[in-house]
Amino acid sequence: MTATVFKDQMTPKERFNAVMEGKPYDRIPVNLNVGPHAAKVLGINTSEFGQSADRQVEGFIAAYKKYGVEALGPFLNIMEAIGVKYVYPENSTPYVAEPLVKEAADFNKLRLPDPRTAKEFQIFWEVLERLIARIGHEVPVEVGIVGPITAASGIRGIEPFLKDLYQNPELAHKLLQFVSDATISVIREAGKYGVRFVIYDPTASGSLIHQKMYRQFALPYERQLIEAMKQAGNAYPTLHICGKTTNIWSDMADTGAPILSLDNIVDLEAAKHEVGHRVVLMGNVKPTATMLQGTPADVDADVKECLAKAGDSPKGYLMALGCGLPLNTPPENIIALVEANRKYGQRAVLQG
Repeated sequence: MTATVFKDQMTPKERFNAVMEGKPYDRIPVNLNVGPHAAKVLGINTSEFGQSADRQVEGFIAAYKKYGVEALGPFLNIMEAIGVKYVYPENSTPYVAEPLVKEAADFNKLRLPDPRTAKEFQIFWEVLERLIARIGHEVPVEVGIVGPITAASGIRGIEPFLKDLYQNPELAHKLLQFVSDATISVIREAGKYGVRFVIYDPTASGSLIHQKMYRQFALPYERQLIEAMKQAGNAYPTLHICGKTTNIWSDMADTGAPILSLDNIVDLEAAKHEVGHRVVLMGNVKPTATMLQGTPADVDADVKECLAKAGDSPKGYLMALGCGLPLNTPPENIIALVEANRKYGQRAVLQG
């Protein structure tokens, strides 16, 4: 079973831009970047996919043609370019092998990577350039960015870094500024290609840090990244924070991000009432319970519920998952997501 990609009245890029510009559009966009699941579309393991520009380009385009998703693009891992060692399992997502800054003195060993010549960025640039050339006229090509709290905790180790917020705030701020500077240097280069940016900062979640800590340590640096993205030519960056964010929705909007991507454990309708007049909302179909473990009927019901809650949000709404797409999601559930949104997401239905 394959979704029909080209039966809509607008291309994915036209549709997304119309939502963001407040212009008429045919239906709600499906902002789903399949990420490493594209390896499954090709029938290869994720390690081979992640370490090959050819495979990534081939996989992203194949996923678009198979499913009809409306966003694609590579993930930029600033931590690896800084020197953090990663493990690349054959059939799972990469993870940090060990922290780089184990003691405060180790900070002095850190060096900013060159955004164009660092070897860790070479696959990223090749994938980005080839996707833009082949399909960027039709589909929004997006770059996933590790958020500052998450990047700093990857360099320091999550538990030590969270302790630093209270016991060694000076080191925490130094790390946050360092990773922000490193990320901004790449943002400036990537912005030349006309890409979209999505910040993923799961460690900034209210499930891990208090609102006060978010305002002190996350918001200023997320704001720096958002501003750099806008200056680089991308007017519509997205901020995604996993977990409980109810207490920081207003703070997330204060970063300047025009799109907030919300986890499925929070209520889209409540978010609509609190910040829907300020930002476009995005989310929050259940990645595990619905997409991975559910049936197409479950997906259909979840899509319908999300649209009922946020489809009429004042600034706009983008259909998406509450977090990343699980690697082993059944293909029929991804197709069901796209088709359910196509069925229920037309503007005439929402206004009726």
